[in-house]
Amino acid sequence: MRRGLVWILGIAVVLTIVLAVAVASVGTQLDQVRLERDDLEFEVEDIQDEIGSLRTEHDSIKTERDALKTKVDEQLGTIEQLKAELERTRTQAAAPAQPQ
Repeated sequence: MRRGLVWILGIAVVLTIVLAVAVASVGTQLDQVRLERDDLEFEVEDIQDEIGSLRTEHDSIKTERDALKTKVDEQLGTIEQLKAELERTRTQAAAPAQPQ
């Protein structure tokens, strides 16, 4: 009877150790998953910050492009006016002088 009890206690101790190791392993894996999750949260924040910076830069470039487009349109208008004025001047110079 004593031997049976010793065997049962021995098996119980071994099972307890195996369960403790299994629980420790699960705990370690859980800790690793939590660390990875935290790392991913930081990466998401960094990416969101970068997206915000890129949007700001995009808006700035768009504003600058619009200003340059307006300036180009104004200069094209000036060029057209100068062409018309040049054509009038050439026409007047080519016309024979009228006697007075």
